[in-house]
Amino acid sequence: MPGKLLIYILLLFTAPAAWAQLEITSNGRQIDYAGARIQYAFSPGNDFSDSTFLKMKDWKVLSTGKIPISNAPHCVWLKIPIRTLLRYGDFDFIDINNPHINFLRCWIIRKDSIVKAFERSGDNMNFSTRPLPTASFIYHINGQDYKDCDFVIATDKRYTKLDLPVNFYTESHYLYESQSKNLLFGLFLGITLFLFVFNFYLFISIRQNMYLWYSIYILMIAFYLGTSMGHLFMYFYPDYPFMNDIIRPAVFALSFIPQVNFFNNLMNLPVKMPRIYLFNKRLLLVFGILFILAVATSASGNYKIQGYWVHTNRVVYPLVLMVILVEGIYCLKKGIRYAGYSVVSLLIIFASSLIYVLQQNEILPRNNFTSSAVYWGLFFEGMVMAFALALRFKSYKDDSERLLKETQLQQENIFNETAIYQQKEMQRMSSLLHDTVGANLGFLRLETDNMSLTEEGRDKIAGAITRLGQEVRTMSHGFSPLVLQDKGLYLSIAEMVKLIINNGKIDLQFEWLGNKDRISVQYEIIIYRMVQEILQNLLKHSKASSGFLQVMVEQDLVSIYAEDNGVGLAQDKVSDGVGLKSLEDLVKLLKGNFSIDSGEDKGFSISIEFNQHNNEHL
Repeated sequence: MPGKLLIYILLLFTAPAAWAQLEITSNGRQIDYAGARIQYAFSPGNDFSDSTFLKMKDWKVLSTGKIPISNAPHCVWLKIPIRTLLRYGDFDFIDINNPHINFLRCWIIRKDSIVKAFERSGDNMNFSTRPLPTASFIYHINGQDYKDCDFVIATDKRYTKLDLPVNFYTESHYLYESQSKNLLFGLFLGITLFLFVFNFYLFISIRQNMYLWYSIYILMIAFYLGTSMGHLFMYFYPDYPFMNDIIRPAVFALSFIPQVNFFNNLMNLPVKMPRIYLFNKRLLLVFGILFILAVATSASGNYKIQGYWVHTNRVVYPLVLMVILVEGIYCLKKGIRYAGYSVVSLLIIFASSLIYVLQQNEILPRNNFTSSAVYWGLFFEGMVMAFALALRFKSYKDDSERLLKETQLQQENIFNETAIYQQKEMQRMSSLLHDTVGANLGFLRLETDNMSLTEEGRDKIAGAITRLGQEVRTMSHGFSPLVLQDKGLYLSIAEMVKLIINNGKIDLQFEWLGNKDRISVQYEIIIYRMVQEILQNLLKHSKASSGFLQVMVEQDLVSIYAEDNGVGLAQDKVSDGVGLKSLEDLVKLLKGNFSIDSGEDKGFSISIEFNQHNNEHL
């Protein structure tokens, strides 16, 4: 059993060298080649003129469905006796069901004379040359009218893989087969387009790259299906046949790039496995260079070069897929989330390719599934990727809900801390008004009661009132919302610093970095309270002669730094201050950084940093 499996896997890589499976059927029944008297011949060129046909020699009798025509440097001719086919029943249509034959021409002959010659057609000619406006080559011929004739087919698909399924249908059977094929194609195309639109909408909504890569991959699958079935040529570029030889293999090869990038993002390899991610980037770069080289050289129209690149892609693509599969298995062993989906997805592609190759080599029977195994593989791979995305989206939604709850709790805590801080400030202001303004007014009243109204007395009263007014003005700056609303954050802090300098006790330098425009009121209040607490500690406890204050508001970053040359604090007493502890708690709630550098008789410095972007809910 392992030996057979190894042989099958080797067949996957040698598929381009396999003989094409010639298949001739009558209303779905395969004919007996041995008794059909079908003949075949080869020609070096594709001059499918009547005179060239009449000169054709060396016809050989076909005894099996296998003939050495795939990747061959010559054109293939078939001569099929109509009388033999009528043994299996009448027919009204002949369907050469391969829309990718480069050049094709057919004749009806009787004893080496041409009864009817059809126009030259093919994948490398304008679509209007098709015998009927369908993706494959359909000839409307009643078999009974030509029962003593032969049907001759000349095909050119040199240096590339040639499939030649020739089907003879009655009208009812032809309609049934065409409707079934179109229904299956419409189902595949409809699902892929829906997945593309849905996931592209998710990418626009939540800006996660894996949805973009999946959308691109799904779009490429839709393009590949459209080109493979011949519908893109029929509807979008019927007058530009040269695009057929480029778009179909190019889309299939190029789909590897969004596929790998999708799994890179799904498993978060840039973070979880940076070395594998770097290797994948380099692998994609080399693959992209080869792709551009292949497209550039294939555009020349040289069939030999095109065949070389198609052959190369059929070897390189499975090898690269195997490398990615090994990566997926390694990530699965390491417990990387979603690695299992990567492994299953790639195994589906391998299995479907293997089934298709085994069918082409007649190891598996040909039916609707095996002949379309690659399409089914792409479809099921897309479904696995979609399921992985659905689980990832559910995880993203759960994480969002959890973060929302944490954010709401953080918001409540910040509001509570701010409310407590403001309550303390109001108590402090109330105490200041009572102890300072009230006491000074009482002393002033006593002085005026016992003071004669002389010039000297009036000057003394005026001086006392002036000092009292300055104290009231200084205290009014503690009511930050009113000041901030009137002057903004920068001017409010600048005036607070100016009052300290005018007091004459501390030489305080102030520096503002960044934009001085107004920011949100909530942040203005928070920053103002922080600066106010720092400066109050400077005035009350530092005993410093000089200090420095720096505030930076640059984009989302807020930074506050202050230092002085005062008496400082011992490290074991830094956390004892109620004001500093409140500041630290507030910064933690803002998910910022808070640090103090101080020691006895070594001065004092404090640094606060937080990001507004992390607290947009405020």
